[in-house]
Amino acid sequence: MVNDNGKFDADNFRDYLAQTCGQRRAEGRALAYAFIVYDFDNHTITDILGQKNYWSALDKGSGKVLSIFYIDSRDSYYEERQKQIHQDALRRVRSSSSKMLSYLTPVAMEPTPTDNAIGLIKSTFEIDKNIKTPFVIFFQIDNNGDITDSFIVGLKQDRLEDAFLELKNHIRNAVESLNDLLPENYGNHQEIFTLIKQGVEGGKFNDFVSKVVKSKLGAIETIVFSFVNAFCKN
Repeated sequence: MVNDNGKFDADNFRDYLAQTCGQRRAEGRALAYAFIVYDFDNHTITDILGQKNYWSALDKGSGKVLSIFYIDSRDSYYEERQKQIHQDALRRVRSSSSKMLSYLTPVAMEPTPTDNAIGLIKSTFEIDKNIKTPFVIFFQIDNNGDITDSFIVGLKQDRLEDAFLELKNHIRNAVESLNDLLPENYGNHQEIFTLIKQGVEGGKFNDFVSKVVKSKLGAIETIVFSFVNAFCKN
């Protein structure tokens, strides 16, 4: 999510997230929410979200219980950054070839919009900056768009199929925890989230961090941006 100058826009990010969560609840398409957080080093998660079959399975599994967000990591700035790193590496190799020596040095560059988004997500949800990606944040909001509770589940599997099953199981455990929930209780947001937390915590893959969050997403406004994607039903 970037502004007209190509810079990451934190205010738009918060507004979009708040607006989308509120809208999906009002339309009966979500009882709680989750955010898949990963960076460019987490290629397995990128592959899962980029392959239609995997994506469709997660979309179907989330049903009308969870709206699951993720950041589209294929931004043009990252591609340019990677290209520059590669070119700088080639220049270093060529300049050192006469000495039969090749070396790596850090390249100081501006963070991509995705880098900034991860920082903002950690700040918004009050997550320790040392917690490594990838992970999933399950969270709940109230009727004012304020975050009332959240917890984090780390994603540890490296192989593609294992990582997909890990993520799918977390989503399934969250959804199935509400199998016995009656429609008249859909408005009990905190009780719903407690059931989801218990369901995920008791799942097969368990790297669970409980975190109570007191933070505001900001005013709910009708703003649409392309940088944050969400699983959705037509």
